[in-house]
Parts: sequence; C-alpha cells; structure tokens
Amino acid sequence: MQTLSKAVLLAMMATVWAAPALAEEAEDEGGFSANIGFVSDYTFRGISQTNEDPALQGGVDYGWANGLYVGAWGSNVDFEPGDGTNLEVDTYIGWAADLNDQVALDLQFVRYWYPGGESDYEYNEFIANLTLAEAITFTLGYSNDAFGSDETGIYYGVSGSYGLPWYELSLNGSFGYYDLDDVLGDSYNDYSIGLSKEFGPVEGALTYIDTDNNGEDIFGDNAGSRVVLSLTLGL
Repeated sequence: MQTLSKAVLLAMMATVWAAPALAEEAEDEGGFSANIGFVSDYTFRGISQTNEDPALQGGVDYGWANGLYVGAWGSNVDFEPGDGTNLEVDTYIGWAADLNDQVALDLQFVRYWYPGGESDYEYNEFIANLTLAEAITFTLGYSNDAFGSDETGIYYGVSGSYGLPWYELSLNGSFGYYDLDDVLGDSYNDYSIGLSKEFGPVEGALTYIDTDNNGEDIFGDNAGSRVVLSLTLGL
C-alpha cells in the first residue's frame, strides 16, 4: 500500500460534482456544453482543496441525445508543499437519462489526473446519481483505489434544491458520509446549506460548508466551517 499524508489526501477529493451538471445540459439536445467559474475556496465533500484559497475552474463536454456524454473538468489546487501538484484535471464518460417523469439516473466513470506532480496520485471512481422529482439527488461514489492508495473509499451523499418565492432564489443543501476506513482508518460526515441565483448565463451561490469532529480530526483546518462564494458562467 502506498503511504499518503493527510495533506496529500485533500488533493484527491476532486469536484466531479461539476461534471454531471454539464452532462445534464448536453443530454437534452446533444452537442457541446461548457462552463468557467470562480470559487472563493475550492471544497469537495467538506474539505478545502486549496488550503482555503480561491480557485479558477472550467469544464467542457459533449453529449448525445441518447444520454451518453464525455468531458473534462479542471481546477488549480494547493496540496502538500514541494509535491509539485498545482493542477487537477478530471476526465469522464457517462450516461444520463430520465427513467420516468419523476426519476432520473446518471452513471459516470471518472479518472482523476494531477499533471506535473511528483507522486502517482491518479485513480478512478464510479459515481451514480439518482434524482427524484428534479429536487433530491442520492449519490454513491466508489473507488477500489481511492487517492492511489490501493484501498477502497466509498462516498454516500444526498443533496437537494428548492426554489424560494423570493427574488428567484434557490435553497440548496447536502449531507454526506465518506467511508475512508480502509484508507485512513476513519470516516467523517460533511454537510452544506446555501442560496443560489441565476443572473442570465451566470449562476451565483453562497454556501455554508462544514464537517463533523472526525473531519476536523483527520484534515484539520481544511475541514473547518466556511462560507464559499461561487460564480459560474455557462457557455
């Protein structure tokens, strides 16, 4: 088993959540879709990937009318000093479709790349999203080589969005459990709640993010509570 420090493990938690959003947009009519964005702190599953610093991010994918899609997404990152890893690129292939009027399924296979780094952190993850009534999404993420450790990591999550009657705002929330017992000998919960609003092609969001005590015991300040501002331009 490859030995990984806790700081390096932060790098492995890439924001693959951005990819399904692109895929769903491309699925409707087929063709290309893309976005570029800014976040005040790149966090994933409750953990900062940039040591609480801002990040520029962007992605592009191509979808077919039958629900198949491929794409890539990237962000700057800030990991362990001296490891040479400052960029994350996620490539993915998937299939998304409405099973009926109330249920949608999105299956995705992701490869996480860290070009320029001095260590072999790359790994694969399978992600399944089941969405009910376009409001609640259940997520399962599975890797048999989490963070390049040769050990299994499993993420269970639920998230939701509700349109508010004021100013075209949406209330968003999530809760997750990351089973890293085989990788780190411990697991933790993360949760978030926030507001979002569309301004033409730009979506803005302000989100409170935190983890439980286990998260902070494992990852220190990078797992502490924070408010994150994000701005995303869809192309």
